[in-house]
This record gives sequence, structure tokens and C-alpha cells, in this order.
Amino acid sequence: MGFTTPAFIRRNTPELRKKLEELGYVKNSPIWTDNCSIIWAYQYPEKRFDAPNYVIADSFDIPFDKHSRLCGKFIDCGTNEELFLAIAALRDDTNENQWFIADSPLSVSYDDAVGNDHYFTEPKGSMFFWDENWNHATIISGSYHKATVEELIEHFKEKEVNHE
Repeated sequence: MGFTTPAFIRRNTPELRKKLEELGYVKNSPIWTDNCSIIWAYQYPEKRFDAPNYVIADSFDIPFDKHSRLCGKFIDCGTNEELFLAIAALRDDTNENQWFIADSPLSVSYDDAVGNDHYFTEPKGSMFFWDENWNHATIISGSYHKATVEELIEHFKEKEVNHE
């Protein structure tokens, strides 16, 4: 399948667009929209958008009618880039670039690129990001789950950028 949660952010920078592209999103709007203020990120295979897309706009009138499966499903991330990227990265086919929460204390080991063994722990309730080290990790003890949208919102809410 792929990306699971459509989201939008009331911010648009070249750096943010680049991060979306690194996640696997493809720009699906004309160049004249590059200065618009809202980015919409989604995957919509029912409308032949098998690849994840992002659209840049200046309004909330995005190209989905009221009968669309995505109508009313976009998560409003305000201006919080970390929250937007965490939600836009949510997938059902990989752990990479995902946030997780330790359900119990985790004991983890992994070997780095030169063969050094590393060991660390994550306390219960901590949130951690699945990066390349986790791809080679072995969970010695403990359990974890992929963070939900609600858990991501709670985690990133203090990092909201205030514009006056």
C-alpha cells in the first residue's frame, strides 16, 4: 500500500518540499504555485494517484470533491513542520522514517557499519525515530508500537511555530 494519512501544513519552503520528496512524495502542481502557502500531502490510488503526491495551494479548495474518500480526512498540522513530516511519513509497508513508542522498557543492540556492537535502552513511554540503525537492530527485550496520529500530535504539539 504505502502512505496512510493525508495531511496539510500552512507553510511552504523549498526545504520542506525537499524533505517530502526524500520520503517519496512527488510534486503534483504547476511551478507557479511554488510561492503559495499550503502544502497538501496524500496518496490516493482510487484516483490513479498510486505515487504519493503533494500539492501546493493558497486555499483550502483542494482538488477533491465532497464525494472523495479523502474529503475531510486531511490532518491540519498548522505550521508545525516536524508534526507534518511525521504524519506525512506514516506508512503501512515499512518502519523506516516512522516514530514509535516503547510499551515497556526496551533493550536494543545493533552492529554499526564497521562491526562495532552497540547496546542501548529506551524507557517505557519514550518516543523514538526508526532510522538506519534500527534497520539492523535486535530487540533483546521489551515491546513497542508505531505512534498513532494522536500520539504524534501530542508529542509534537509543544513544537508549534507561532506566527504573529
